[in-house]
Amino acid sequence: MKRSAWMLLLCMALTCLTITPVLAHTVSPVNSASSQKTKDVYNWLAHLPNRSGSKVLSGFFGGYSNGGFSTSQLNSLVSATGQYPGIFGCDYGSGWATASDPTTLINYSCNSDLKTYFNNGGLVTVNVHYPSPGSATGGNLNTKLTNFGDLLNESTATGARWKAYLDKTAAGLQDLKNAGVTVIFRPLHEMNGDWFWWGNQDAATYKNVWINMYNYFTNTKGLNNLIWVYAPDASRGNRTSYYPGSSYVDIVGLDAYSDNPSTVAGYSELVALGKPFAFSEIGPSTTGASFDYTKWSSAIKNNFPATVYFFAWNDGWSPANNANAYAFMNDSAIVNRAGINLSAITESGGSASLLYGFENSSNGWAASGVSGGPWAVTEWAASGSYSLKADINLGGGSATLYKLAAHNLSGKSALKATVKHASWGSQGSGMRAKLYVKTGASYTWYDGGTIPISTGNTVLTLNLSGIANPGDVRELGVQFVTASNSSGQSAVYIDNVTIQ
Repeated sequence: MKRSAWMLLLCMALTCLTITPVLAHTVSPVNSASSQKTKDVYNWLAHLPNRSGSKVLSGFFGGYSNGGFSTSQLNSLVSATGQYPGIFGCDYGSGWATASDPTTLINYSCNSDLKTYFNNGGLVTVNVHYPSPGSATGGNLNTKLTNFGDLLNESTATGARWKAYLDKTAAGLQDLKNAGVTVIFRPLHEMNGDWFWWGNQDAATYKNVWINMYNYFTNTKGLNNLIWVYAPDASRGNRTSYYPGSSYVDIVGLDAYSDNPSTVAGYSELVALGKPFAFSEIGPSTTGASFDYTKWSSAIKNNFPATVYFFAWNDGWSPANNANAYAFMNDSAIVNRAGINLSAITESGGSASLLYGFENSSNGWAASGVSGGPWAVTEWAASGSYSLKADINLGGGSATLYKLAAHNLSGKSALKATVKHASWGSQGSGMRAKLYVKTGASYTWYDGGTIPISTGNTVLTLNLSGIANPGDVRELGVQFVTASNSSGQSAVYIDNVTIQ
């Protein structure tokens, strides 16, 4: 028999062992036209919590560009800790001041230092404490704007000034784009509080203002260097009420000032939105005291493990002006500027590869115990645009989505999948799920254990080190188990089936 014919028969017998190409596990920003550098930065950030070692990027605020910005406090932090933070940022606004031309209150002279920092291997972020567009001279940062909807109407004086503010901001961001700098951009933050003019507004109007800004910067101005951050305040409620939607946000965060960081509220709410999570501002609740900053690193590791970065404020809130700054910035979990390597997309156990992402296809997955499906849908996705969905009867006890195919998982450490269930139907005491494989001719079952799932993202993990015949996996899938007191119809979803 000729070698080519023998290889063909062998391939047919083993189903070729490569039913689905193994691709790099990529997490993409919402703007599909983002620059490659911006895509690389976002992908690297999104993978940080899954690393076995250093996994949380540090950050530090340099001040307001219209007054007070400098690198002096950054240098003090470096002197105290021996580390440059991974992210350095400034604020284009000076919302407390007034001027006959309020657009002059928006200033991006800090760009020069941001470019240098980025070129030296760091990342940068920009905030804007905007002056109130409801005032002819700006200012009024801490006075609620009563005609907030006018921001969407350029024929009003408020709307015209807001448009001028956006244009001035876009000019600064364009300057950074021209220099090849990706910007972690956090506009209209702490919107659930009542201390800024944009705070405590009608949620629907706020969302429309955000979407209008996103579309103007992205589609009209072509600012493809932005990573968009939605950041409510941890100390107030309604943290997700103003969320404009997954198509307009890349990272969700919390601004949190606390002397006991492990008790900060809102983490689960924000993580459930399905985006990378950050502490977009942190510090002690009061200044003038010797706060132990290692409380923050301990809280992030033990209570908030999905955190991709933190951003410490300056002045009295700075780590350098409090206790244990060195131990904080040199914690083994912290990634500082010297540790940034955008090409190293590593996770615990090694590099992660995507087995099934369901982009435009069910990839040949099947189902049992379901009332419909499975289908590739755009209703939800852990990354990309699609996931795998099946309708289920909650009174059915269990439902399984699975793939019958040969997979050689030898040398791999873990199989993972992101799952969730729909919000409809009576879930009773809750739904649970487990990730499994069947190996060898006897189809021996191994699973990662049954854990609770919700309408938010849950990552299922199967440790492969203890299974027999990892080179001969015949089936893999997820079994969903419904509660005995559940009833009605619902749906289940799977995305990002990865191997590492």
